[in-house]
Amino acid sequence: MKKLLCVLLSLIMVLPLGLTSFAAEEVTAPVENVIEAVETDTPVIVVRGMNFAGGLQFDRGTENARPANVQFDALELFKYLIKTFATVATTLSIDAGVSVICEYVVSLFSAYPCDNNGDSVHENITAAYYPEAVINYPDLLSPDAEDEISLVTSLAARYGEDMVYYFDYDWRLDPMDNADILNEMVNTALSDHGCEKVDIICCSMGGSVTMAYMAEYGYSKLDTVISNTSVMFGADVITDLFNGKVEFNADTVEKYVSSMVPQISWLIKIAKMTGVLGVLCNFINDFAEKYEEKIFEETLIPTFATLPGFWSMMKGEEYLNAREFIFGDKEEEYEGLLSRLDNYYYSVSSRRQEITDGALTSGVKLAVIANYNSPLVPAYESAKYQGDGVVETAPMAGGALTSVLGSTLSKEQLSVGESKYVSADKCINASTCIYPDYTWFGKDAGHVVGLYGSEFTHFLFTLLEAETQPTINTWAQYPQFMQSDVNETLAPLV
Repeated sequence: MKKLLCVLLSLIMVLPLGLTSFAAEEVTAPVENVIEAVETDTPVIVVRGMNFAGGLQFDRGTENARPANVQFDALELFKYLIKTFATVATTLSIDAGVSVICEYVVSLFSAYPCDNNGDSVHENITAAYYPEAVINYPDLLSPDAEDEISLVTSLAARYGEDMVYYFDYDWRLDPMDNADILNEMVNTALSDHGCEKVDIICCSMGGSVTMAYMAEYGYSKLDTVISNTSVMFGADVITDLFNGKVEFNADTVEKYVSSMVPQISWLIKIAKMTGVLGVLCNFINDFAEKYEEKIFEETLIPTFATLPGFWSMMKGEEYLNAREFIFGDKEEEYEGLLSRLDNYYYSVSSRRQEITDGALTSGVKLAVIANYNSPLVPAYESAKYQGDGVVETAPMAGGALTSVLGSTLSKEQLSVGESKYVSADKCINASTCIYPDYTWFGKDAGHVVGLYGSEFTHFLFTLLEAETQPTINTWAQYPQFMQSDVNETLAPLV
């Protein structure tokens, strides 16, 4: 098993969150889409995704407060490179040099690890938390934001700042614990407004927390749940990573790098055409064969494999295999952590459809949004398929059939189910989705939609304001498959 590649995939996973400044097109709020205020009796809670860039802080609220994220320092990297070469030269051992590289990687991600019980190694790291309506946090709202904050700002303009709540949390930790905190926010919103139900829009990893909430607290306090490109039904990136199902090849690397850093797309294309990129991928594979165990033990386990939040994105059917792959000979050492991971598996990830079926039966309205046509992290088997740049379309949609990026579905895939669920570009067949009539797709839309005033945001308003369960046939302007541009302007996909 190529455990080294698992480590590399872990490192590359965070790149989409840190390379937004290299976007090919400038994102601007479409000013023509004015948000008209309306009255509502139902508070809205936005459960955000992984706040990698700025959500965690050391010593929050003190004069020593500082971000607990990756602090990349070119000088520090240079020092470690020198140390690596010096170590190899003095010891004549590649193994010793690899250990220095592992040391650097662990130091780079030193803020994140959890201990053997799944608790943060650093007690002084906390997440931002906004327990009351956003009217109490005027500095939070920003129409110029490009993440969940822009969606929260749009919702506040639509329904009033007192009706909107923003749930941020420590994404590393046990989603069951975060669900308890979410329950407190739900109760606060109900108490604030003397109502009986709230709406939830869960984004990205927020799908794991929302599923945990429904598993633990039921559905009686929920009116509408919208999965906004979330991992409610799991994600392939973590599933493949923690099962060792990794794959580097020139095609996926070229597509990803060209999308993320278009300024060097010409260079990566030349590297692919000349075979240099293929040689590099083969070198990584060969290197992995020799040093996989060492790097796995010294890098992946001390960092990402200890995070319950990451494990919550595991597809249920693959959890037990992954548990054995990562911790097969370390069960006693990680007994506390494994107890938490097992609890999420048996309570949530193995019951995902049962939970959402229960919600629908109880009268909760459900809508699933899954986007596609953006390349994924080029280091795991499923990365070749359709995605939104961060999460794969197939699990995001609850089981859609998707094509390899840049191609169309096979004849066999197209023949499955009813043709009405096949996208016009023949890249998606929604027939196999858990809820094909409640699932919408945005081509070329990014991960987590909701730019301030955008048409996609107005679509979310429409879903929230539906009096009965909405379907892909409810509104002509919002069919199952829609084309989006960088500003989230929508049109039926033709």
